[in-house]
Amino acid sequence: MKFALSFMMLCSLLFAEDTVVCEILGTQSKRIQCTFFTQSVSFDRNITFCWESPDAAYDYRERDFTMEAHHRSVYDYRYYYGRASGLWDIYVKDAAGDVLAHTTFELHSDDEMPLK
Repeated sequence: MKFALSFMMLCSLLFAEDTVVCEILGTQSKRIQCTFFTQSVSFDRNITFCWESPDAAYDYRERDFTMEAHHRSVYDYRYYYGRASGLWDIYVKDAAGDVLAHTTFELHSDDEMPLK
């Protein structure tokens, strides 16, 4: 997984393309981590991660970050268990609301933690 993430980061830097990559980390306390990769700039910028599940509006979330000057990545995460099943859309937007990067991933109901 680390190789794939490093490869995606390298590709985004080589091709000057903004990218968001999501991966599942951990075993018992699993979490979904999405990392936004971009080019380095000489000023701070505000970005927003948007987590959207088409079937579960209660599980939407937007979270704002300030990327400091010369930083090339920032990440957001959510805990895996308790998230709605289905196809998730992850958007990263700039301060004007323009989409910089987008990805999707799917959570299956059989992946959910059993209730005790």
